Amino acid sequence: MTDKEFAVACLLLQDQQRLIAAGKVQRWDVVKWTVTVNLALAAASLGIAEGAGGLFFLFTILVAAAGGGLVYHYNKRMTGARADSDRATAYFRESEIDLSKIIPVVPTRGDRTPAMYDSEELYIFGYIIVGSILPAFLAWVI
Repeated sequence: MTDKEFAVACLLLQDQQRLIAAGKVQRWDVVKWTVTVNLALAAASLGIAEGAGGLFFLFTILVAAAGGGLVYHYNKRMTGARADSDRATAYFRESEIDLSKIIPVVPTRGDRTPAMYDSEELYIFGYIIVGSILPAFLAWVI
């Protein structure tokens, strides 16, 4: 491996790590904004005349579906970035560079598909997004 090849491989690996970090931030931002919009809709439904609560509840479902779709999209992008970083890491390994001496090696999650690498976060985000519908539902039925 030449110095240029090594530098390019390092840059590619660094780029993929940045994409993964950005994806995590974007997923969290989507969850925050989904909850914020749904709470605002629930509060607005309390201030609006009777009978409009069902419409606001429907809007919260649509917002939650859009938020879930965006979380899925960002997770899919992160899965692609992880696959690309695996290729760069394999290139280092083939060139007999042991990365485990430089950075800690995360044990493989062989029991999960690559898309479910962050399954704990994804489940929590899903519960939060679905739970954000509850205030509008309660404002409608009570």
